[in-house]
Amino acid sequence: SSLQILSTLIPLSINGVGLREATAVALYTRLGIPAAVAVLIPLVGFTAEMLVSAVGGLLFLLRRSSFKPRIEVEPLQNTQPQVALSPVALADLPLPIYAALWGAWGGAIGGMVVGLAEAVVVQLSALGTWSARVFAYGALSYGIIGTVMGLGLAIALALSARVWPRPAMPAVKALLRYAACTALLIATGLAAFRLRRDLFHEAFAWKSIPGLALLAGVALTALLLYVAWVYLVDRLASRSRSAQRLGIWSMATSFSLLLVAMLSVLIVAAVTDKNSSQSTSAQKPTVADAGPILVIVVDTLRADHLPAYGYTQNSTPHLDAFTRDAIRFDQAFANASWTRPSFASILTGRFAASHNTMSKNARLNEDLPTLAEQFQKHGWETAGFVTNYNVAPYFNFDQGFDHYRYLEPDFVLGADDLSAKLLSMQFIRQRIEGWRAWRGKVQRGSAYQDAQRVNTQVVQWLDQRRSDKPWFLFLGYMDPHDPYYEHPYNGKAYARAAHQHPKPEEAETLKKLYDGEIAYWDSQFGTLIKALKQRGLYDKSTILVTSDHGEEFADHGGFWHGTTLYDEQLHVPLWLKLPQAQRGGTVLRHWVQSIDIMPSLLRLSKLSVPKGVQGGDLFTGHNVVYAEEDHEGNRLEALRERGMAHDHKLITANPNNPRGLPTLQSFNVDTDPEELVDLAPTQGKQVRESMARMIQIQSQAKSGAVQRETVDVEHNRDAVDRLKALGYVEE
Repeated sequence: SSLQILSTLIPLSINGVGLREATAVALYTRLGIPAAVAVLIPLVGFTAEMLVSAVGGLLFLLRRSSFKPRIEVEPLQNTQPQVALSPVALADLPLPIYAALWGAWGGAIGGMVVGLAEAVVVQLSALGTWSARVFAYGALSYGIIGTVMGLGLAIALALSARVWPRPAMPAVKALLRYAACTALLIATGLAAFRLRRDLFHEAFAWKSIPGLALLAGVALTALLLYVAWVYLVDRLASRSRSAQRLGIWSMATSFSLLLVAMLSVLIVAAVTDKNSSQSTSAQKPTVADAGPILVIVVDTLRADHLPAYGYTQNSTPHLDAFTRDAIRFDQAFANASWTRPSFASILTGRFAASHNTMSKNARLNEDLPTLAEQFQKHGWETAGFVTNYNVAPYFNFDQGFDHYRYLEPDFVLGADDLSAKLLSMQFIRQRIEGWRAWRGKVQRGSAYQDAQRVNTQVVQWLDQRRSDKPWFLFLGYMDPHDPYYEHPYNGKAYARAAHQHPKPEEAETLKKLYDGEIAYWDSQFGTLIKALKQRGLYDKSTILVTSDHGEEFADHGGFWHGTTLYDEQLHVPLWLKLPQAQRGGTVLRHWVQSIDIMPSLLRLSKLSVPKGVQGGDLFTGHNVVYAEEDHEGNRLEALRERGMAHDHKLITANPNNPRGLPTLQSFNVDTDPEELVDLAPTQGKQVRESMARMIQIQSQAKSGAVQRETVDVEHNRDAVDRLKALGYVEE
């Protein structure tokens, strides 16, 4: 401070402006502070100092219209001017209660205007999806926020009139000023947030020169708009013959708008299915003698936690009964260890390196022929019901489906998918979920819809079908995925989003919760099978049940999935029930993998397999199985192959990977199924031979690869929040 003051005394400067700031920058950078921050500190100080003067100008602009200074000078006797303010009678002062009423209604109007404006923006960005709720929730949520702001502002101004006396403003002028002030205050924050996020992609922090410049620019624009509005209102009010009548009309209008918004929410919630989606399908030729085909993928279901695969600490009676009618594949393996690439492999019959849907921002390439597209092309009616955001239409997993429904989570206060994109609803959701977390509760359906709700949608679709075409139905259940809820539901759950790194001693507790979720899904699987039997569909249907990957419970020092390629994440269950339960109860022990599902179902239906499909036949199997992963910085490959003496598995990882995995591991998986003894240091020849085959398989996997398509996830706040709820994004 002393050096800055000294610099202001240098001659030929205007009060040292610029010199003291330069001195500060030189001192801060000498102390090691980054230059950008060093420049920012004195600029912020100078701005704050100048704001004090600027406030005087703002108060001058906001003075009451009736204020006029009166100066009286006594001739000769007194040379000092005297300023006298007109006294304000107590009866003319604004009444806090009366002011609060007009402030609340003005705030409601302003808030609803902003809410409807943002609803329009959200609706226009919805790519054809229509929702009436977004307008109702926009008007209602922002109307409530505006009401609170207008109420507080009005009371504060009314009370301040007791300290600095001024007469009450005409009601209509006050109402319209409160509406404008509230709308612009909300719009300032909303515009700044959206500009930084959507236009500048959060490239800078708020506490930076660009961030402060953005805030200043938006605030200045809002101030100019307010001044223009006040001028317009004053001009119109001066010409009004009945301000009181206009005020009453404005009050009635705002009340009506608020009432309509509330009624809209109730009506739309009552008559609109928030999960409804438009189904468009062209007329296809009827396929004779073709039975229904049902594919069920149970997210995060590892094989060794099922009684059919030897597990003794849980019971799945409905799945066990189904096993008697189906062929069980004892050695089935996923080709990736997290949802999006694994689902893509199931639907396309390609390795991840070929379909290129491996990263968090990757979407399924529309040029890839999918299982649904092949059935659709040959006359099947295709439908899909999923509840994992990773396979939502946003990532193009709806291609080939006449009817594809992503069952989004339950949003707060009954909002739907589009309504939840409103910033006001996001703010409300965060507050409510924070309160629930503080109470140790997790709301059912807050991360995904459970099997019961999926079944409800499926049965409804089956009953509403009017076509005589055979159908292909794809179902994605998610119950074994975290959050692990206690059953019956009691509000308690364990979520990856809140516990990214559990302690090893928590493994047994999490296993029990996980097993409870499997048992719950099994009960709902039984409900689905019963519904199929009641409708005469079960016996003639081809039904495939599998999983996209497993889950880790400290098996190799970690939890969850997506960051390793050990068998607790790759070994998945697989059943195939043929029409009339042909070969029911059979167990096949050869190796199969997820990419075999698509071509096998097409061959069973006597349909051609598209060019580029890399999967084989479920009834033939493989001597080599390959998996790969590129997730959260972990680039992994795994090769399982049959040997003369042992079955070998080679796993490679990128150096310095975030998970901390060795770059090379080798296991005899027939004698060491838990993959605990790494033989890489002693199996030099075997490792070299396996590595050569892995390179060959890798080259085959990349052959015919499609171009990687992406969506903007990093800067899509809604996408980030949904992935975070599923544990795929950390704070």
